[in-house]
Amino acid sequence: NKYFVTIKYLILRPGVLLREYYSGTRKKFLNPFAFLTICMAINLFVFNSFDEEYISVMNDFNESQINWYAETLGGPFADPEFKTEQLNKSTESSKFMLKYFNIMVILLLPIYTLIAFLVYRKPYNYAEHIVANCYIQGYSFLTTSLIFFIAIWVHPSLFLLIYPLLIFYYTYVYGRLYKLAIGQSILKVILFLLILVGVGLAVGLIFLLLIAFGYIFAALSS
Repeated sequence: NKYFVTIKYLILRPGVLLREYYSGTRKKFLNPFAFLTICMAINLFVFNSFDEEYISVMNDFNESQINWYAETLGGPFADPEFKTEQLNKSTESSKFMLKYFNIMVILLLPIYTLIAFLVYRKPYNYAEHIVANCYIQGYSFLTTSLIFFIAIWVHPSLFLLIYPLLIFYYTYVYGRLYKLAIGQSILKVILFLLILVGVGLAVGLIFLLLIAFGYIFAALSS
């Protein structure tokens, strides 16, 4: 009962849920970490039970993107060998996601929370933002599973809907929690996404530098 009550509040009154949880009224809601764990388990069960369909959906989605690039930009995207190579990479990436999904969620949650803490700030502390992000991530897993089934039944390109829906939900929850106007909510989520992209680029640059230093060190050692 707590699980479904929590989902109901996350859909209709997420701000109320979080403010009540912060104030100590917690008995009617599922613990945020338990909620995240259950939703993550459901998501993993769905994707691993339909792993071939998941890989097929992702490949079809990526193929449609490559075809669009080929028609619009041409160049290497129009090369059949390049297309095959990219689809093989897509398959390997999908398999990697299925295998290490739970680890990635655990690693990324503190990063999402830190960015939210920096963007939205007071009156809530980092621990309270962790609670909010556990609920948001948990609900996002359920939404992802639902959109995945729709994409299987209707068309793989519908899986693209997951990205705007998750951004909208993040904006919706924090807007209700902080009682923000629509314009304020949009500006906050844009800032959140910009910081997230910046962090991703910085991590990627560091990774590339480490690889480069590794090659240089190996060359000097030999």
